[in-house]
Amino acid sequence: MPKGKSSPHQALLEAKLSELTTLIKELSPDARVKIAAARYEDEDAALDVYVPPDFQAAAISDLERSLGERCNDILLDTGLFIIGAVRD
Repeated sequence: MPKGKSSPHQALLEAKLSELTTLIKELSPDARVKIAAARYEDEDAALDVYVPPDFQAAAISDLERSLGERCNDILLDTGLFIIGAVRD
């Protein structure tokens, strides 16, 4: 069965992407979040996070760690494979 917009898989994916976006905005309110259109291999989605130029290196590390941990938790809890990448 194809995955349509109303499928339970798509609804769960959208909820988790929203959750990740909220987490990112809590850690960096000025960050831009882009959901990548291209999917590779077994990915369900990919997030590119663009932080402001004045974002400190330690804060970038914290954001990368928090995003990675949450993506891993989502994979273990739901089976959704979401890649998160922080770009500076």
